[in-house]
Amino acid sequence: MKHARHPIRRLHWPSIAIAIAALAVAGLFAAVAVVGLGLYNVSARVGHLPGISWVLHSTFRHSVALRADARPPATLDDPGMIALGAGHYEQACAMCHGRPGEGRTATGRAMVPVPPHIQQAAPRWSAAELHWLIREGVKMSGMPHWPATRQDDIWPVVAFLRQVADMDADAYADLTGGESRGGCRMCHGESGVSTNPQVPRLDILSPDYIAASLSAYRDGDRDSGIMAEAASRLDDDAIARLARSFGDPGPTVGARPSGPLVDRGRKLASESPRARVSSCQACHGPWPEPLNRGFPSVSGQHESYLTAQLRLWRDGRRGGGEMAELMHHAARDLADGDIAALAAYYAARLPVPINPAQKSVPQ
Repeated sequence: MKHARHPIRRLHWPSIAIAIAALAVAGLFAAVAVVGLGLYNVSARVGHLPGISWVLHSTFRHSVALRADARPPATLDDPGMIALGAGHYEQACAMCHGRPGEGRTATGRAMVPVPPHIQQAAPRWSAAELHWLIREGVKMSGMPHWPATRQDDIWPVVAFLRQVADMDADAYADLTGGESRGGCRMCHGESGVSTNPQVPRLDILSPDYIAASLSAYRDGDRDSGIMAEAASRLDDDAIARLARSFGDPGPTVGARPSGPLVDRGRKLASESPRARVSSCQACHGPWPEPLNRGFPSVSGQHESYLTAQLRLWRDGRRGGGEMAELMHHAARDLADGDIAALAAYYAARLPVPINPAQKSVPQ
């Protein structure tokens, strides 16, 4: 009895190979025609072919879920973090995603894909996913990536987005400065005296230092997505005007209580951590004579801000002007406890006058 031949053995493999090759060639010609001849209609008015939007959105959500692994800080509910994030959102995001209690612009609604209103979009994502979306952006969607490599200043935006779902227009206006909305005073205050501990006081800084900092942010020499956006449209004349506006009036009084941490910081500030490295006091005071306008005064600066900046210096993630390397050397061996003590000490000090016509504040 003859055995039936297996069906696979009866296939004519050379013919199959030819058919596959023909399909590959046809596919190649089709791809060339679509790409090279412009057969695919990229019109936003026409939109995607049926099913394409679902494929793209599903891919998008799964991609974010796979890669969002940042660990949120414990300060996401801090009012200062939320206010700082709201200020950046107003400058960089509201044009597409709208404001709480308001609709989106007609131009924003005409995009493909349409940017979702922030009060509907934000609650769909976890804090880690929001951080990833803001940091990385989304290809072919109009969603840009964060304009800096530093990632810690993304968290204030995440803090704001976690609160935005139930926010009304009045609450948003309170966070974004009302009539000062969109300008420097929105975050830094009318005279540069920020009441937000996450935002530096400018009234204790010299015009020279403010101008150098704004130029560094604008030119990419100092890393911050928030300040890169704020400074990106400033020319040299505008920077000079802002520096005079905030730096010339001189500081207002505002000292904080003393304590063991402050005492430890005072000792650290007057000592050099190692050979060939100057003490904090050598550049930042306190001095008996008027300040050197090339160095920033930090007496009376917000403790939270000083802590964040010292950590950036220590970790090698803080840029700046011509003398930035001095701070990299000075801060690289600081422990977290040292940073906390130094920040507490300088925050507790009376602000030091920066105007040569003013008298120095005694130690």
